[in-house]
Amino acid sequence: MKKILLLRPEEKFEELNIDFAEVINFPLIRLVEDDFSLDDIKFDTIVFTSSFAYISFKKRLGESIKEVLNGKRIIAIGDKTSSVIDFKSIVPERQSWRGIVELIEKGENVLIVRSRDGNKKLPEELRRKGAVVKTLDIYHSEVIDRDFEILCKMFNSKEIDAIIFSSGMIVNTFFKLFDKYCINRRILPKIIVSIGEETSIILKNNNINFIELEKPDILYAIKKICGKI
Repeated sequence: MKKILLLRPEEKFEELNIDFAEVINFPLIRLVEDDFSLDDIKFDTIVFTSSFAYISFKKRLGESIKEVLNGKRIIAIGDKTSSVIDFKSIVPERQSWRGIVELIEKGENVLIVRSRDGNKKLPEELRRKGAVVKTLDIYHSEVIDRDFEILCKMFNSKEIDAIIFSSGMIVNTFFKLFDKYCINRRILPKIIVSIGEETSIILKNNNINFIELEKPDILYAIKKICGKI
């Protein structure tokens, strides 16, 4: 049975009911909600860049979310984000910020609900395209610099068969901590899987060989690693 390492924030981790792999989740970042005020709801389209962005937005707005989103076009960055939204939403064919840009028209009034650490390219490219853009930063990430030596020992003893990376931020955080505590990248598992276009770009920037999946889904990635697909 393969032992697979996930690095998801606890706020995003979901227990997986599988019996063909041992999945270990070792969070490297925590998600912290920020205060915000929604004083302007004059927008045509609202974009949610993560499932946590929508969940946090909904929690703070309560029942008034129905009024805020009534008649608005809702775009989710990917299938996972769309699955938590209680209203009809659109998912771009390319499940990334680039795919969102392709859906927005010149002159469209857009509100982006995101992390404070979110990709700056999305609002920049939308403005360049001629859209009117406002960002609403409702949470941020904090690095958990604790017990990483445990992973170093597991890598050294070849206990981990594969790592799944699900965001560029997690990639950057992982290698910052890895280079601090483990040092030697040759102890990394042979199987490294990327979920998402931006994740793949950051892995390439770190000179890491990886498998890029056609479907951005954690369970799909695990099945692929274990030869179930």
